[in-house]
Amino acid sequence: MDIQELIQRRFTGELNNEAEYIELLVQVFAVLILGLVLWRIMVVFHKKKQAKRKPSAYFDSKYSKKWNK
Repeated sequence: MDIQELIQRRFTGELNNEAEYIELLVQVFAVLILGLVLWRIMVVFHKKKQAKRKPSAYFDSKYSKKWNK
């Protein structure tokens, strides 16, 4: 099949790419959903890590404790 025949088939409707488009859409949605799931998992682990941390007294001062009174 040469280029001219391929182009002619494409524009007459003989050559159909719906299967490739559907497969591409499925892959796009799979990546999107997987990314959202991984993002939520990372948020959960980060919250657990933050809860375990002991607050530091390094930045505490008289001013920082009473600045909003």
